[in-house]
Parts: sequence; structure tokens; C-alpha cells
Amino acid sequence: MAREFLLEDGFEQFLVSEYFKHGSIDQVIKVHHYNLPISYAGYHRVLNKYGVVKSAGPNSKLSESLYLLSLIANYKIPLEKIYRKYAPSSIKVSTNTLHRILHYTRLGLTRRQGVALLIENQDDPGKYLLGNDISLNKSVLGRKGDLSLPMGHSKTGETPQQSILRVLQQEVFTEDVILHKFPAKIIPEHPKPVMYINIADIRVTVYHLKISPKYKFTSFKLQNLSFLKHESLSGLVVRPGVLEILNKYKQMETLPSESPALEFNSNLNRDILAYAKIGSK
Repeated sequence: MAREFLLEDGFEQFLVSEYFKHGSIDQVIKVHHYNLPISYAGYHRVLNKYGVVKSAGPNSKLSESLYLLSLIANYKIPLEKIYRKYAPSSIKVSTNTLHRILHYTRLGLTRRQGVALLIENQDDPGKYLLGNDISLNKSVLGRKGDLSLPMGHSKTGETPQQSILRVLQQEVFTEDVILHKFPAKIIPEHPKPVMYINIADIRVTVYHLKISPKYKFTSFKLQNLSFLKHESLSGLVVRPGVLEILNKYKQMETLPSESPALEFNSNLNRDILAYAKIGSK
């Protein structure tokens, strides 16, 4: 992604860019060998100045956890074998974390929150914004480039606008945030969920937005962001939960507009539950 920093704001824009690239102030400072000429408090002030909604959730990547859980569900072999075979030393998610996720998923419980955005092309209805997830940067973990909707963790107690804004900043309009040009008007004044889906131990709230294709979409997490019809995804590798969201939303077109938001489990959760039942016999 191009980074054309204004001279007078160059260092601040660099800091904002590095935050989006690495996900936390701690990680940025670590990457730069603790040699950045700014304090933690100063860094937070810069992010606040640029309107950045801070990251939510654990340091481990959502895509790492979902990929390893998918292997467990697909190959029906124990977590430790999956971890030894596929997880490089650089992976952040631990076996303890994965066991905890599996435990909650098998019980049908969620302990974390997330947000997914169904961003529809207002000039070409039926097409939704998807991009290639590049956060799996180790080929040994598998399919770098899985298609995904913009989605990520959220925090308990925050407003829907904050949750939506975080995902838009990190996965759709990153460069605009860095250049202080984020199009805030695209966030609805009173956003309402269209559905809830449980993906592993995360209860994901799905919001629907309509925006113009004239915008430039940029992100360090999702590449090749473009509007696609969900029928065109057949045969492609897609992040867990995405196809279910698109299919359910298609089905909702036949429901009355005042119908309550749907709630359902992802195929990943059903597969993990089925594997657990097999293993208990």
C-alpha cells in the first residue's frame, strides 16, 4: 500500500501506519528495537489525534486460530498433532488458547465478540466487498490469501459505531485514516445488526452497509479488495463463516423487513461439535 506522507505530519503518519501494520503499540516498539523517539503516552496521543479506534481482542491473530481449528475439524486428529505439524515457532496463538476455544465451542458458548461487515455496492446491488486475507504470512500455516469479509474483534460495551469504525479503519480504509481523510459519513447513524453468527468461541455481529465503489480500499490485512457476487465464490477458499453470512443474507431477502436478526452457528462450529461427539465414543 502506497504511503505518501505529508512532510509536516510525516512522523505521526508513520506511527499510525506502523500501528495498523503490526496491531499494537507494544509490537511496533518491539519491531523497531525499542528505539522510537516517542513515549507510550505520546504514541497514544497521536493515535487519538487521527481518530484511531484501538485494536480489540487477543494479540493472537484471528486467522491463525480459525485456520488451525479448521484443520482439526477437517482431518479429525488431535490439536497437539495439528499444532506440531502446522504451527511455526512464530505463531502467536498457543495450544492453551486453542484448547480453551475448543472447550467453549463444544459447549456451544462464546466468550469473545467480533464484527463482520457486509459492504454492498450501492451502484450494483448483490455485490459485496471481499479481500484476500494476508495475515497468514507463514506458508506452513496454509492458505495465505483466503477470501474474507472485513471482520475483526470488538469490545464489550462499545457502541456499534465504534465496532464498525475499527473494522473499516483496519480492513477497508487504512490509507485514508493515515492521511486523515477517513470518510466517516458512510457509517450509519443508528446501525442495527442483520444477524449473529458463532465462529469458534466468537459471537460475530454482522452489519450491512451500502457504499459507493468510487472509494479507494486499502488495508494491511486484506488485499485486492473488490465487490463480488457470492455465487462467484464457488470453488474458492474462503475464511470460515463468510459463505454462511452471505448465504443467510441472501435468504433474508424473502423475510419481512421487521424480522429479528438471525442467530446461528458457523459450519466450523458444527464440524467441531461433530468431531467432539466422535471422539467421545
